[in-house]
Amino acid sequence: MKLTNSYVGQPVERIEDLRFLRGRGEYVDDVHREGQWHAVILRSAVAHGRLISIDTSAALAMPGVHAVMTAADIGVVPKIPLRRPSPNQAPYLQPVIATDRVRFVGEPIAVVLADSVELAEDALQVIDVQIEPLPVIVDRAASARGDVLLFEGTSHNRICTFAADKGDTDAAFAAADYVRRASFAVQRLIALPMETRGLLAEWDAASERMRVSGAAKAPFTVRQILARMMDLPTAQVDLIENDVGGGFGARGEFYPEDFLIPFAARKYGHPVKWTEDRREHFLAMNHSREMDCDVEIACRQDGTILGIRGDLFVNMGAYSRPSGNNAARISALFMSGPYRIPNIRLRSVGLCTNKTPAGVYRGPGRFEACYFMERLIDLASSEMGIDPLEMRRRNLLTADEMPYDLATMDPDDGFGQTACDSGHYLSTFERCLDEVKWAQRIETSGRLINGRYHGLGVACFIEGGAAGPRENA
Repeated sequence: MKLTNSYVGQPVERIEDLRFLRGRGEYVDDVHREGQWHAVILRSAVAHGRLISIDTSAALAMPGVHAVMTAADIGVVPKIPLRRPSPNQAPYLQPVIATDRVRFVGEPIAVVLADSVELAEDALQVIDVQIEPLPVIVDRAASARGDVLLFEGTSHNRICTFAADKGDTDAAFAAADYVRRASFAVQRLIALPMETRGLLAEWDAASERMRVSGAAKAPFTVRQILARMMDLPTAQVDLIENDVGGGFGARGEFYPEDFLIPFAARKYGHPVKWTEDRREHFLAMNHSREMDCDVEIACRQDGTILGIRGDLFVNMGAYSRPSGNNAARISALFMSGPYRIPNIRLRSVGLCTNKTPAGVYRGPGRFEACYFMERLIDLASSEMGIDPLEMRRRNLLTADEMPYDLATMDPDDGFGQTACDSGHYLSTFERCLDEVKWAQRIETSGRLINGRYHGLGVACFIEGGAAGPRENA
């Protein structure tokens, strides 16, 4: 019997809309348990400092406040591991709660547990925290100088370094008719889903089972990390994914709260609920994208690209988050894009600063690298007098060249050699130009129409798939 998957390439009717339109969605903040306590997190207001003391007595004396949990109540404070272990990054991992230092505004210092969010927030105001300020690093240049080291026992502020190499770059640049060097930068940003993060943790002491509602995007990874941190078999931890109001990639991390809330539920024997407010969302959820570069392109006079080289710098913030080094690795690997570039030498460095830790957001590293490469092509085509579309056509990979190896990465983080394995890039490019009616639209570029200047640009982008080193379902 031959089975045919009739869904591929066909429109599929949505069945969830009516429930949401009628307000019948169930997000984690809609879930309540009898006897639940509400958690509010005290976060550092100091970007970098030595934690001297925490006095919680006034908060504990307030009616309706049941506990104030600090690092001392946890004992051995776990650090959040990388999704792909790297021994060199061990000093830069984030503890789930501040112990001796704080390194960014928003770092958790204490967790207040009370009968309501309002009571917990009131108690937050009377916790006396003494922090001795230390010098602050905000930009990658200051971090690279190393005048201030953010982690004791280290000799530099480099969290990670990746090298992408292919061919003989020095020879390519020496033989080039045209060489152009440029610097570009992408600003820091943050995901802004309509629903902020939230968790409801329930501990069943009789069965020694932890149930956590509010998981999103990477529930299996979070489950495995949480089980290890709480010394539980993975099968004894249930993560429930409720309706989710947006994510943009930033939900796909293990955050300090993913440990703190379940730990509090087990320690105190009550369901514990935490809902992130918008202010702490800006402080504590992954930031991303802050990257700059100093890069060069080498070409023949006809626009054929001979090589690219240069340095990329990523401001990774105060700690290395589970997927935090993705942007540094992927930007170096993907910068050549869908183009035939035989010679590549790129170095990508992730540096720590006293900003909110950076992590994944909507194609980490791929967007930044694409922007850098496409700007180089636009500059080169303009200065050599070549049509920007034609320069791309001349350098796009053809189907006959597949598979086409990208640069070799060091370290490769277990991925091995990456290649563009299939595709008809030229025909895709031409179809895109035709469908957006480029020939007609280009007439509006640079013109003031109805009070607005119009501009038209083109960029070619590749996306990773089947990255491995394993696949599961």
